[in-house]
Amino acid sequence: MAIKRPSKTLGTPVRRPVTSPGLRHVEIRAAHQMVPGDLYVGWRCKNKSCGRVIAIALTEGASKPGPAESNDQLAALKCPHCADENLYRWSARGELQYTGGSGSA
Repeated sequence: MAIKRPSKTLGTPVRRPVTSPGLRHVEIRAAHQMVPGDLYVGWRCKNKSCGRVIAIALTEGASKPGPAESNDQLAALKCPHCADENLYRWSARGELQYTGGSGSA
């Protein structure tokens, strides 16, 4: 005679909250804080008519953001030039040269 044991499939399933990539808060430089020709860490504006650099404002104690941080996070950024707001992937940032008035680089 077999011993009856409860099946592992019976009962309520364990519910885990779905984790999505978090939104990261990023301080950005104002347009008047950037010098044409200098390199800045950041993104290009997704607005086709703008396309200028959105630069990260690094704090005095921090250097470039390290690669050990999660690359799946998104940042909601407002362009300091055209005020267009979009989501940018943290892993898509790079060193970009700021060009003053025109959007073409």
